[in-house]
Amino acid sequence: MNDSMSKLADQLDAKSDDVDHVVSDPSHKSEELPRQFSLFSTLAFGFSMTNSWLGYSATFITPLLLGGSPTVFFGLIAASIASCFITAGLAELASAYPSSGGQYHFAYMVSPPKYRTLVAFIMGWLSVVAWALTSASTALVCAQMIGSLAGIYNPSYIGEAWQTWMIYVLLVLIATGIVCLLPSCLPRGEMVMFVSSFLGFIASFIVVLATQKHTQSAKAVFIDFKNNSGWSDGTSFIIGLGTCMYAFLAIDGACHIAGELPNPRSDVPRAMGLTMLIGMMTVIPWTVVFLFSITDIDAVASSSIPVYTIYLQATQSQSAATVLTVWILFVYFGALVSCIVTTGRLAYAFSRDGGLPCAGFFAQIHHKYHAPVNATVGCAVVIITYGLIYIASVTAFNSFISMSILSLNLTYALPQAILLVRGRERILPKRPFNLGHYLGPICNAFSIIWVLFITILFCFPTSVPTTTVSMNYVSVVITGISLLIMVSWWGGKRKTFSGLTIEIQGLEVAPQDNHLSSSIPSTGNTSSSH
Repeated sequence: MNDSMSKLADQLDAKSDDVDHVVSDPSHKSEELPRQFSLFSTLAFGFSMTNSWLGYSATFITPLLLGGSPTVFFGLIAASIASCFITAGLAELASAYPSSGGQYHFAYMVSPPKYRTLVAFIMGWLSVVAWALTSASTALVCAQMIGSLAGIYNPSYIGEAWQTWMIYVLLVLIATGIVCLLPSCLPRGEMVMFVSSFLGFIASFIVVLATQKHTQSAKAVFIDFKNNSGWSDGTSFIIGLGTCMYAFLAIDGACHIAGELPNPRSDVPRAMGLTMLIGMMTVIPWTVVFLFSITDIDAVASSSIPVYTIYLQATQSQSAATVLTVWILFVYFGALVSCIVTTGRLAYAFSRDGGLPCAGFFAQIHHKYHAPVNATVGCAVVIITYGLIYIASVTAFNSFISMSILSLNLTYALPQAILLVRGRERILPKRPFNLGHYLGPICNAFSIIWVLFITILFCFPTSVPTTTVSMNYVSVVITGISLLIMVSWWGGKRKTFSGLTIEIQGLEVAPQDNHLSSSIPSTGNTSSSH
């Protein structure tokens, strides 16, 4: 057995194309999704979800209230640096074990055999929940922008929470329809959205610079700290820093279409790195420009569409402000489509391994559309149902959205923590993207420390004394999700979920916990099939 395993490992190392074919999606035995994405379309896919300058345009209001312009700018710089380390560590894992399962697959591969099934199950649930919440947050931003624009042009209209939810439902349904009925159009559509986002950034940057007549001073932007939270200045800045991480949310998006790429071990890390680079090159200059363009911070802070108010203050033209805001709305909807794609692909991959209820149903690929229609529609139903919380309590809904930032970052850090504890050189196989002996441990260790840090931050209320408006429900959400995972595991999944399987030329492989086992994607049960 050891001789045959050694020969197999040598074959995999010798033929990189075969390795890509085998490990691109190790949890299923035949390629069911077409390999239709190129490096550029994968980059477009990843960036359309992260879209740093758009994401920060929708969420900068929280750090603005927690310290003014300095918190908005320096919080973004700190978040950018932190995200570079986290992305590098995650990209290395994606190069070693490319899979549409992403982080839950990474966690399975680096965990000890005794615990890898449980670890993969927890990570799988956490990833699916995180992406469902990310999709919900994106849909809500679009719905709120549409309702607010309607109110601007029709002052008599006062949008109710249920009306915002109805717009939210419509957007989710349209996005789901595109994903399920037009799967072959997704790569081109992502490229269109990528170009639209980049052109929108250039247009916004130039228009705001060219038309602004009154600007804030450099002292007001970089030094004057305005804290109205009730916390001390230092605590206020640190709490605001957590929200700044939203600018680089969903950096793992490219991981979840690895099975649709011809060369995932190289292209997925490249797409992730380029997404991060382009994100910083757009969000930092844009943030500086809009901070200097603000003439009335109170008006921006109280606006239902802060970015519209900034455009209006800079251009002094309602038409120009509306056109630029609608442009943002269009690209944001493209991000929603990408989020639905990722959520459905991830739920499909996890179901294929038996992790979700009714796994057999959600693991099916539609024979006509060649897409995981059942899993995608199932996720859409959950996202729509979850949106009902917004009608009952906007604060509670927003706490769930904060959880999307936290839970995704947890999935980024946990596999790196396991890898660092068990020993990088002993666990990781040969890979195109290798951080090396020094930078690798630094990135892994930093990711762990940073995510522990922001986990604590997200449990703090944004202001004191705490009211029903500023109440933070993140700790409650963490408890609820933990209970959901435990109930699912002890309710029967611990007996039926066996982790990942792989087939190589008809041979299922189950290596033991040694150096060889980390070179080949494995399963804890060679007799299982999904």
